Amino acid sequence: MSKYRITTKNKYALPKEEYLTAIHYALRYPLWLEELRSLGDTSSGIRYDKEKVQTSITGCEVEDVAIRRIEIREKIDMIDGIIQYVANDMENWLRQGVCYGLTFDQLKAKKMPCERDSYYQMRRKFYYELSRRI
Repeated sequence: MSKYRITTKNKYALPKEEYLTAIHYALRYPLWLEELRSLGDTSSGIRYDKEKVQTSITGCEVEDVAIRRIEIREKIDMIDGIIQYVANDMENWLRQGVCYGLTFDQLKAKKMPCERDSYYQMRRKFYYELSRRI
């Protein structure tokens, strides 16, 4: 039996492939946060204490790091924005569930103030919105 149940009975139903893509995209959130923290600070990439500034045709390492930081930040902000749009006052709980893989029972054990049906409806809406934006 599959770990993920696919249903077409609700208004946030997705095809199996889109649903699984949204799940795995959201689970990359902690990896992106870690990568963002590990990338070096690019603000000190240009030195003005030398006579000439050396550039290359293909770009430099500082530019590549800056571009990667922007890409990661956009992905993190998109997920945070969807969580805020969907969850309102339950943002932290939904983030733990969809981005860190915690189950409803694990969240409930941590005193989540939400019942099963409303949590799963909120989670389905998150995956629906995420699949529309990626």
